Amino acid sequence: MLKDLNLIGGMTNKDWLDQVHDEMRDNNITQGQLADMANYSRSHLNQLLGRKKPLNDKARLDLTLALRALTGQNNLDVCIDYLSVTFKTHDYEELINELFQISPIHFNLHDGAHYGYSATLTCGEIKMMLSPYQDVDAEDYNPKDDSGTMIELKGQGCRYVESYLQSQHRTWYDFLETCLKLDCHFTRLDLAINDRNGLLDVPTLIEKCDHDEFSSRFRGFRDNRTKQWHASGRTLYLGSPQSEVNFCIYDKAFEQHQKHPEIAIEDQPIRTRFEVRLRRERAATAVEHLLATRDPEQVVFGIINQYLRFLTPSHKPRSEWVLDPRWAAFIGNNRDKLRLSTNPEPLNYDHITRWLRKQVAPSLKMLQLIDQYNNTNELKAIIDSGKLTQRHWDVIHHFQHQRNGVMTDSKQREKSKKSDYADQSK
Repeated sequence: MLKDLNLIGGMTNKDWLDQVHDEMRDNNITQGQLADMANYSRSHLNQLLGRKKPLNDKARLDLTLALRALTGQNNLDVCIDYLSVTFKTHDYEELINELFQISPIHFNLHDGAHYGYSATLTCGEIKMMLSPYQDVDAEDYNPKDDSGTMIELKGQGCRYVESYLQSQHRTWYDFLETCLKLDCHFTRLDLAINDRNGLLDVPTLIEKCDHDEFSSRFRGFRDNRTKQWHASGRTLYLGSPQSEVNFCIYDKAFEQHQKHPEIAIEDQPIRTRFEVRLRRERAATAVEHLLATRDPEQVVFGIINQYLRFLTPSHKPRSEWVLDPRWAAFIGNNRDKLRLSTNPEPLNYDHITRWLRKQVAPSLKMLQLIDQYNNTNELKAIIDSGKLTQRHWDVIHHFQHQRNGVMTDSKQREKSKKSDYADQSK
């Protein structure tokens, strides 16, 4: 029953309600529990379940999510979605070998960098920022000017690293432990909770903030609406972006639809995302707790529970308001254990092939048939005239490495460039 979000396709209301009753009976769920979780009055729910009131699509969705919450089938997972870490060393080859366990020749050198660094090494979405080498024994050495090396992994960078970790039978815990062994300093860590069933509804949470139906250690909140044609996405920010802890809750399905419009919003795998963004000492402490407990649920929800609660208003004093039922389900009531997931997506390769099949394949097929009729090679000429960018080569080299480790001569030239850079910085 719970495989389909709306439980609508091909199923009559009678069959749907029969399955709801079966699910409630099998899991010992009362009408009172279901009504509270769906935010319905008990009399209204009784009329829906008794077929005395019409059952529309919204009611099906509300009751489906409520049942998922009560049965623990919320389909949540936690992932690392941003990581920045600095190292005192200038030996970037050692960092690459130890952390990513690949050859440094996979990385391309670029002049310029952010955060005061002077050059950047990239491998797909992985970024390493370099500062010029300084001799610690030199008379003019100033520790404040020596930034060492920084690794920055944004969302796609994390997914890219996961493709290597997966092929090497390693985990994020192995990666983080190696960082510590190499004398690192964690500067930022984002832990993202992926809500694949839409248990959290961002507009509802924003409305509860507007009505002061929440309790928080943050001083304020702000919301943002993004529009695109007929659809819109909402984002709720809690806490200052500059503070050591802040939260961001947003419509992930809409965000991904903006990036990949060929995939409908309702077909996106993640509905809502809750990001816990940590900086400086809080980031380092979170990594320490992750490695000590190997329990991302304890770490991430431990932080959330310290800072935020959504409440159900009542005639009682505010101090006696209870948790909002969906929020209670989200933070742990009757929920499956969360794991630190990996979802390797190197350079959006799947998105590229999906876009080709849906948008380009018909035109390619047409040109192929025209070539056959005219005995020409126009399609091949078009493909041969294409100019590959460095990003395209990164995809090619990545899959070469994943399959057999074969590198092209251009990579050897990049290695020479890096050696030249190292000599110049000294």
